[in-house]
Amino acid sequence: MIRNPVREYLDTQGLKLPIEDIEMAVIAAQTVLRVAQAEIDTSVLWYYENHFSLAEKLGVNLDSTANHTVTDLFTANNNSIQTLRQLYLAIDSWRSRYQNQSVALYLSEKNATSNYLVRLVSQGCVLPAYIQCDEAQMQQYLFVRTARTGWLNLIDDVDQWLKDGSLSGRQPGLSQLSLPITNEYGQVFGVIFATHERIKSFSEAELINWIGMALAIVPLVINLQSAMMATTKGHNCDPDTTS
Repeated sequence: MIRNPVREYLDTQGLKLPIEDIEMAVIAAQTVLRVAQAEIDTSVLWYYENHFSLAEKLGVNLDSTANHTVTDLFTANNNSIQTLRQLYLAIDSWRSRYQNQSVALYLSEKNATSNYLVRLVSQGCVLPAYIQCDEAQMQQYLFVRTARTGWLNLIDDVDQWLKDGSLSGRQPGLSQLSLPITNEYGQVFGVIFATHERIKSFSEAELINWIGMALAIVPLVINLQSAMMATTKGHNCDPDTTS
């Protein structure tokens, strides 16, 4: 059940990594997502930044968080409150393990004319909360490049990429990794972005575990995207014209 998504991900990305190790990384990530417990300030999870509200974007009533009933994370729908909390804790666990300078998780938002990324989780360096995936942003932000292309990107030396024009603008860290969160058809639902303060800092073991995380959280990110789409659709409804 796990093997096929792992093999498809590796084949799509052109990666030669041990499948069994990634299968174990997926199971480890799923376990952390299910059992991790910690107190997190609501304002950290459901941030309001530069006139952007994550709760509003996902259609979450923050007054209901205290009375939220715990359900199975991987089978429940309409479960944005618990889902975001467990995603934050799992990302934090991986970041603590590998001592990343910063980590972020983005959710893809697509409409008829434009693509955007919505920041779900951010730890470390400050990154945009809501960003359009256009050419200019793709040149500055590696995670935008991954969202647009569907390709995993690993930079061992950020300064070298800046010198040759592959990146521009102010960059977090000297090593960067961005991983697409995709379904079996290669559709991009989000991106994980991680950095280190030194060059050539991403080991094979760390890469394997971040891939495991990207595969483990696919159903959770899809559920959050569905919640966002439902909220957007509701906002776009005109009561004077709908039946």
